[in-house]
Amino acid sequence: MQMNSKERILAAIRHEVPDRIPVAVQEIEKEYEFSRYLGIQEHEPMVHPDIGYYSPAYAKVGIDCFRLEMAYAGELSVSPDGETLNEWGAVAKKDYGTEHWYPLGNAESIADIDRHAWPDPDQFDYARAAGKAAAISGDYAVRGPHWYPLLCRVFDLMGMENALVNMSCEPELFEASLERVFEITYACTERLIETCGEHMPIVCGADDFGSQRGLMLSPEAWRKYLKPRYAKLFELTKKHGKYVWFHSCGDISPVLPDLIDIGMDVWETVQLHTLPISPEQLKREYGKHITFFGAVNSQRLPFQSPDEVRAEVRRCIDLLGEGGGYICSADHGIRADVPNENIEALFSEAVAYRRPGYTLLTD
Repeated sequence: MQMNSKERILAAIRHEVPDRIPVAVQEIEKEYEFSRYLGIQEHEPMVHPDIGYYSPAYAKVGIDCFRLEMAYAGELSVSPDGETLNEWGAVAKKDYGTEHWYPLGNAESIADIDRHAWPDPDQFDYARAAGKAAAISGDYAVRGPHWYPLLCRVFDLMGMENALVNMSCEPELFEASLERVFEITYACTERLIETCGEHMPIVCGADDFGSQRGLMLSPEAWRKYLKPRYAKLFELTKKHGKYVWFHSCGDISPVLPDLIDIGMDVWETVQLHTLPISPEQLKREYGKHITFFGAVNSQRLPFQSPDEVRAEVRRCIDLLGEGGGYICSADHGIRADVPNENIEALFSEAVAYRRPGYTLLTD
């Protein structure tokens, strides 16, 4: 039986064999150029005002799942350096280094934390997000909200180095900041779930606490500060009958059993080359519990031939796709230096490849 994209994604999450391996992507940086390569002359922007995170190029190559953005409708401020701040009062995408301005970088007390201009959960545009979800949810799987982390938000506010130092030396400051981030994130997630209803079957969590060499913090610290808060967010998601899709890249193997224990359904993103275990062992030990997203090495994509890309896609499906439980994708966003031929090869091979027990043989 041929499935639509939504059915295909949800089947994989339920560890059922879909009609083909489902396909998703974090981002194609040169989306407009790729659209022209595919022969799409008049393309819509990646974030469409009525549909959300969508483009005809993504649809044409077989992407089955789209991310839902949640816009902030409140007023934004400006940093002392003149940079526009995001809704959290931080400079977007500047969480590392000492040369940047961080609103809580010099916090010395919990009172300093409390005085920060925290975002108002009532100021997010849930209705518009719900409209976007409704526009595509009949055919496509919708997951959201995109990028609402806990630890990385504290990095945005304090600076990564300062936050990790505070975790060890000023734990009350670190935890007070983390708790405020958690409270707001929980409230926003709850409102989004309730507003989107059935049109958003997958709720995203996200945090980058791993590197390609292991965790940024000890497993003990992760379990003390982050696990209880993730558990509450996952419980909220499950209470509403949604699936938990959690992004954390790098080698997070020391806490992967913990994430499974508290209810993670999909792990984004699997970077096979960073893990201390083989793909076969990963599938054997965890494949009954979670669905894997990613695996195709995005760091190699700029340097491979299209045939090499196709071979890697088949390898990833063979290793992770048996019995469902795999969503094929590059293991990170596809950067601008990846040839168009390689992008097309990745998706076309994933859509076309058939193996018994991995996909239903519908063709």
